[in-house]
Amino acid sequence: RCLPAAPGSCPRRGCGEAAALRAMGFGEEQVRRLLRLRPRLCPQRREAAAAQLLLLGLDAEAALDLLERSPALLQLPAERLRERADELRRLGL
Repeated sequence: RCLPAAPGSCPRRGCGEAAALRAMGFGEEQVRRLLRLRPRLCPQRREAAAAQLLLLGLDAEAALDLLERSPALLQLPAERLRERADELRRLGL
């Protein structure tokens, strides 16, 4: 479940999420594309999916391409994403 926005947070929808994605290394256009994927999705899920793909060694564009081709990854719980990423690392990817 999503956490409510913190008091005093940015009033524009998604601006905190956009800043987090930029901090991960995504460019402005890439952030816009990411935010268009499943727009009603909890920001923490989108950030968790992007982070796990980056930790696997994908660059920002490759991670974005994968999420655009397989948006169902965004709906996986963060723990399940970590388990899958750990398994890929064990396999040498």
